[in-house]
Amino acid sequence: MLMALMAVVFTAFALAVPAAYAAVNHAEKTAATQVLTWTAGDDYTKYTSAPTTAVAGKATIVFESSAATGNTTGLTHTLTFDASNTDYNNDVSLNILASPFDSEGGKHTVEVTLTPGVYRYFCAMPGHQMMTGELIVTAAPGDDTTAPDTSATVSGTKDSAGNYVGSASVALTASDAESGVAGIEYSLDGASYNNYTAPVAVSSVGRHTLSYRATDKAGNTSPVKSVDFTVVAPEPPKDTTPPDASATVSGTKDSAGNYVSSARVTVTASDAESGVAGIEYSLDGASYRNYTAPVDVDAVGRHTLSYRATDKAGNTSSVKSVEFTVVAPEPPKDTTPPDASATVSGTKDSAGNYVSSARVTVTASDAESGVAGIEYSLDGASYSNYTAPVVVNSVGRHTLSYRATDKAGNTSSVKSVEFTVVAPEPPKDTTPPDTSATVSGTKDSAGSYVSSATVTVTASDAESGVAGIEYSLDGASYGNYTAPVVVNSVGRHTLSYRATDKAGNTSSVKSVEFTVVAPEPPKDTTPPDTSATVSGTKDSAGSYVSSATVTVTASDADSGVAGIEYSLDGASYRNYTAPVGVDVVGRHTLSYRATDKAGNTSTPQSVEFTVVAAPPADRTPPQVSASVSGTKNDSGDYVGSATVTVTASDAESGVARIEYSLDGGPYLQYSAPVAIDRAGSHTLLYRASDKAGNTSTPQSLSLTIVDSKPPTDCPETDNRSTVFTGSINTGVPNRVTTNGCTVNELIEDHRAWKNHGAFVSHVGEIVTTLRKEGVLDQREAALIKKAAGQSDVGIPNHSLAGR
Repeated sequence: MLMALMAVVFTAFALAVPAAYAAVNHAEKTAATQVLTWTAGDDYTKYTSAPTTAVAGKATIVFESSAATGNTTGLTHTLTFDASNTDYNNDVSLNILASPFDSEGGKHTVEVTLTPGVYRYFCAMPGHQMMTGELIVTAAPGDDTTAPDTSATVSGTKDSAGNYVGSASVALTASDAESGVAGIEYSLDGASYNNYTAPVAVSSVGRHTLSYRATDKAGNTSPVKSVDFTVVAPEPPKDTTPPDASATVSGTKDSAGNYVSSARVTVTASDAESGVAGIEYSLDGASYRNYTAPVDVDAVGRHTLSYRATDKAGNTSSVKSVEFTVVAPEPPKDTTPPDASATVSGTKDSAGNYVSSARVTVTASDAESGVAGIEYSLDGASYSNYTAPVVVNSVGRHTLSYRATDKAGNTSSVKSVEFTVVAPEPPKDTTPPDTSATVSGTKDSAGSYVSSATVTVTASDAESGVAGIEYSLDGASYGNYTAPVVVNSVGRHTLSYRATDKAGNTSSVKSVEFTVVAPEPPKDTTPPDTSATVSGTKDSAGSYVSSATVTVTASDADSGVAGIEYSLDGASYRNYTAPVGVDVVGRHTLSYRATDKAGNTSTPQSVEFTVVAAPPADRTPPQVSASVSGTKNDSGDYVGSATVTVTASDAESGVARIEYSLDGGPYLQYSAPVAIDRAGSHTLLYRASDKAGNTSTPQSLSLTIVDSKPPTDCPETDNRSTVFTGSINTGVPNRVTTNGCTVNELIEDHRAWKNHGAFVSHVGEIVTTLRKEGVLDQREAALIKKAAGQSDVGIPNHSLAGR
């Protein structure tokens, strides 16, 4: 039953996934020379196996999730390359869906082209995102044996003797027509070589020699060239002239030339020699302050603003001043009352009177201080505040007076508007509505309606309009007609109907007669379709362990299924009401048949299967042990680091996982030997669980790590601001680590590495340690590993010696 359910789940998921789900971008038709294999099983937290390194170029990707790789429960997994994270290579879009139940039996093969760097892969199935890892791809060695061409140019301001005044800038260039330039190095005045990333600025006075060389991506290094130049100190500036300073006052003036409300003083200064260093000002005899922006003065009265400027040579100008007066603004004067008007609206009769009611709308405007309010008086009553149009519905002659006042207190003269309101004429309608009815439905040859008839009643009234329709079916009480009447009772029927208009006139009663007959019964001579499936846990021979469940289904498109019967191992047939469980050990045959509601019975079919006894339960936890490797000193302590290897075995259900806890931390899943390199005493607890759920008692081991060298004894000295792998600048800050060395010093990309893969593995170990120590975050670690894979460090003929 479980296997059948998993097959259904896989099929449903596959149907829900877009057709391109298992597609691979950058696929190659030519067979690749290297094969990279991933496998998956019953564990949804990790792949059963996965490669860690590869060489750039074409590769065959194999992903298998089958019974052969440990997938006995039918779990569905994917192998997905992360193509959206820019911290990793994203030039291969891989998304393979695999299950033991798919058309390939869970094993899929595709061809791709890999480039140097790091690829991140994971399982995209919901809840499986813990299945993740990294594939480091190293560059393949090339066939280039020609070193790059190099040149240098020196630029800067020269004196008459050809020396560079103040500083010189040396720009280096290199070109390589084959594999391309990997990096340029330079040495200034015999110092160690450094990576060249930008023109070298030299400002120290004296004679200088800059040597340079370049290395291509195949590892070929050009002969050393050099350029000589001399830097001399610039002559000191001679500036004894103070700056020129001036001030302007701006703002709105009155007729007397005073500034209304406020004045703005803008001070400017210029110096043609050393340049202006700063401006100071004093307002009304206060202390001098630095001038950074125009000074706004809004205090009423007479003011004096003094100012001076100083240049970069220290010369200060003589004090100048500007005088001005600020006065308060005059208040506005408004003596003009508002303009007011009124309009009357409503429905008029032929005499111009307003029928039922009239609406009076009063408006006012004032261009100076603005309208403060409007008042009105209806038919000589007291004035009231006007807030909305006045509705008058009392019959008779009316006069509405109105006036408005502005915010300065001016009130307009009274105006008025006159109008008459009259009562509406009563409606005159004495004609009842016109009515009709139609009957619709499926008729037989005698004109009767089969199963049901629908009666639609309509009415119209050209004067006051239809108020409502009523109907009575077969002499029952009249009811309101709101929708067509459906009649499905068999027999003769009479539907009477009438309508009333809005003036109260009711039409005479009309009726329509019709007959409803029952449909003929269906004729079904086809027996049902039947099928059966067997589910349960199978062993390697295909037998069902402990029990098997047989599920029988039947369908009938005509009269429908009346029942299903089954016979187990030749016994009498019994009614089938639920899946049949069989737990008797041995070979079995289950026969089945179904009968529809018309009495047709299908030909018996059968399914055969074998039930075998289940193996005994596993109640014994795994055996677990641990060993420590590393260099010891005379005291038995490990020098620099130690590696703990944990192993476990289980002769019954097998080992499911191993866990460890370091120095009281949380238990972590053990997937590789644990490297401990922090100085001090450590305790490691470890345990294992088998596939039956039995967990061993935690065991422990203790060890002590001592430093292998003083904290400042680093492999090299490299204090560049960012981390490099060969000539590639990762952009990650070059921080000091816990042992006092920088990240660049620990990477050691200048060493004569055995091969490129050894260098990439070394970088991987370094960034893993620095992640644990909190020196790097996940993104920075990925950038460094990616750059290591893309670099050419360790490729034959590559050399960065002398940096």
